[in-house]
Amino acid sequence: MLETLWQDLRHGARLSLKQPGFTLVAVMTLALGIGANTAIFSVVQTVLLRPLPFMRQERLAVAWKTDETSSHAFIEISIPEFNDWRSQSQVFENLAAMTTTVYGFSYMLTGRGEAAEVNSARVSADFFPTLGVNPALGRAFTPDEDRPGEAGVVVISHQLWQGRFGGDPDLIGQMITLNDGGKQAALEAAVNPNPSGPAIRLNDIGMTVIGVMPADFEFPKGVDIWVPLSATSGKALVENRIGFLQAVGRLKPAVTLEQAQAELDTIIRRVAAEHPEMKASAERSVVKPLARHIFGDARPALYLLLAATALLLLIACANIANLMLARATSRRKEIAVRAALGASRDRIARQLMSESLVLAVAGGGLGTLLAYLLIGMLPGLAPADIPRIEAVRMNGRVLFFTFGLTFLSAFICGLAPALITSKVNLNEALAADSSRVGGEPRGNRLRGALVVGQVAVTLMLLIGAGLISRSFLNLQQVDLGFDPRNVVTLQLQLHGEKYPDVESTRDYIQQLLERVEAQPGIISAGAALIRPLEAPIGWYVRYAAEGQPPDEVMRNEVLNCESITPHYLRSIGIPLKAGREFTEQDDADAPQVVIISEALSRRIVAPGVDPLGKRINLGGQGWCTIVGIAGDARLREIKEAGWNVYVPYRQFPYPVTCVTVRAASDPSSIIAMVRGEVTALDPDQAVTSVKTMEEVVSTALARPRFNTLLLNLLSATAALLAGVGIYGVISYSVMRRTREIGIRMALGAQTHDVVKLVMMQGAKLALVGIGLGMVGAVCLTGLMENLLFEVSATDPLTFAIIALLLTAVALLACWLPTRKATKVDPLVALKFE
Repeated sequence: MLETLWQDLRHGARLSLKQPGFTLVAVMTLALGIGANTAIFSVVQTVLLRPLPFMRQERLAVAWKTDETSSHAFIEISIPEFNDWRSQSQVFENLAAMTTTVYGFSYMLTGRGEAAEVNSARVSADFFPTLGVNPALGRAFTPDEDRPGEAGVVVISHQLWQGRFGGDPDLIGQMITLNDGGKQAALEAAVNPNPSGPAIRLNDIGMTVIGVMPADFEFPKGVDIWVPLSATSGKALVENRIGFLQAVGRLKPAVTLEQAQAELDTIIRRVAAEHPEMKASAERSVVKPLARHIFGDARPALYLLLAATALLLLIACANIANLMLARATSRRKEIAVRAALGASRDRIARQLMSESLVLAVAGGGLGTLLAYLLIGMLPGLAPADIPRIEAVRMNGRVLFFTFGLTFLSAFICGLAPALITSKVNLNEALAADSSRVGGEPRGNRLRGALVVGQVAVTLMLLIGAGLISRSFLNLQQVDLGFDPRNVVTLQLQLHGEKYPDVESTRDYIQQLLERVEAQPGIISAGAALIRPLEAPIGWYVRYAAEGQPPDEVMRNEVLNCESITPHYLRSIGIPLKAGREFTEQDDADAPQVVIISEALSRRIVAPGVDPLGKRINLGGQGWCTIVGIAGDARLREIKEAGWNVYVPYRQFPYPVTCVTVRAASDPSSIIAMVRGEVTALDPDQAVTSVKTMEEVVSTALARPRFNTLLLNLLSATAALLAGVGIYGVISYSVMRRTREIGIRMALGAQTHDVVKLVMMQGAKLALVGIGLGMVGAVCLTGLMENLLFEVSATDPLTFAIIALLLTAVALLACWLPTRKATKVDPLVALKFE
């Protein structure tokens, strides 16, 4: 068998070399399909299929709360609430807490070279044991280190250890200096306006490095350092029910997510009964597998791309099968002679399958090279927030996948020709000649079925790409509520002995903004807590409108609250619809004031009632007078327009760290000027994370843009292959029916009759394929709903446009061989063959 296999492979190679045009088309088609599948699989394998660096990850889950009466689907839990969950839960082996985002919990690392911003996660002491991960160097936190007032300790990431400290193995036990810019002091004052003792703060204090995490541990993503939760949160947050956490737990064996959620719901109701101010009746828990939480919507998007590339390969294989079937049919006499000389059907089938294998191996080799190039490009094209995208490589598992894909392609491409052609009727095959009118009937139905399948699968791909494209277009055209043009933003977190309190940081910010605004070409400058579209902006807070008692504050919707300077709205481009902006006179000695968004104003006052002068209570901290109405802005994410509340930075103690400058022209030209003003005021301060707002918006759109780009490329390639498939079948049909067409024309058929004859053949195949594709698309596109924005998964306009587009491609593919058919000379046709 090995000897005959080698003979068949050599024969297949010689045949391929004798038909270079056929071979080139087949190899290139397979290379596109195999290369695209290999590249996307390498991403899926690295990002989704490679185990996370956690022990028994299938038992890990994250938990938070949601509000059934609100559009807000994510509600953080507080430290006391987490302690209730942990003490009362019976379904978790371990339960730990962590901050919901790394943004807003950053520190300035000083004392070792130039100051640098590092992102932190506050975690409970059992965080690392719950995940089943030990530091690569040193140790994790102990319970005694996670108590208010304890000495500061920190665990750092492998990336920070290598990049900032040069991989120093003696770093364990050393002190590093961290500064939070007065954030902790501000948060303490906000939670407890009249503290009995001094506010706890982390301002230029030393923290001992006790551990370095492994290189592959990156959770939450973007974290540079992990600090003990209670030790860095202060007494007020430890004792008050202010939500800023989510829980991560390890389920006991045989416990399901549904059981865990049911138990947490019971605990929520039990705790709420003890705290009537909580909005308990509508709150429930959300429990998700940790892996699904980490990957978010990257999982369905990547699986969608993998499915799309698989469909593309299927279309490519159908094309090659059609070409090989046509070639095998034209060799019917050769195969009949082989059968007459004693070749069995299995032997003939093996010969044809070997020819398919030769083409597939060549296509697989070229596809591997193409995949290598694509893999090198994908990390640059893909959004950086996809976990582990930078680790995508061509490895042994990917090569094994390519190897298997190559042989699968050979099997699919060669199966139909082998089954049809190896079944030989010797008398019919040896006697067949040009006297048969209408062409060779054997395999015609199969070739038509392959084309119908190609068209159906292509339509499904095109509709998926069309829906994703419309969704992306909707995202691009959505009214953000602010103007990102000509705006530059930067992070500035003050540190050092010059800033012993929040008031001193405010004075610095005021001086900086005044100096920047005095420069030519600057329209306005402002500052806020966090840059839009990068994280939860400001903080969530419940409210009580005027007319509601203050104890109702916990029963209303969660708001998006942001601390801003007087000119921030103007600098970010949020229009002021009514009232006034904040001024420097809106300080701690003045009555508390707020600016609210239009959407919120419509909710808290009756239609026709002027909201200006009305009052609102934020978080139970006192009544604030509404002095302005701002336009609705999408500050947290592009897909969501929240209810926004703005408070003056001199009345709320949380420091502003994001400076925003609007220029009259290109904002990149003013970056050096802003850095110079920062240095002029204080040479020890560092500007970090400089971005234009257009770059921020572009980053927020990176993931849908990536999905749209790849799906459109795949679907365009599929449409091209489908067109080539239809062209090949119709062209082959015209060639086989040349004599028939000549006879028809000799008997008086007109050109339009020939056109109708040929076009109808192709149109029938295309229309059947489009019909089947429509049905398949309706069944499958519902899986894409989570990836769409303001477009239905069964959007009729998209379905109609894509169907018409593919029909046009099919008709064009039919028209080209039809033109050739109309030029048939009856005399030549009658002498055909």
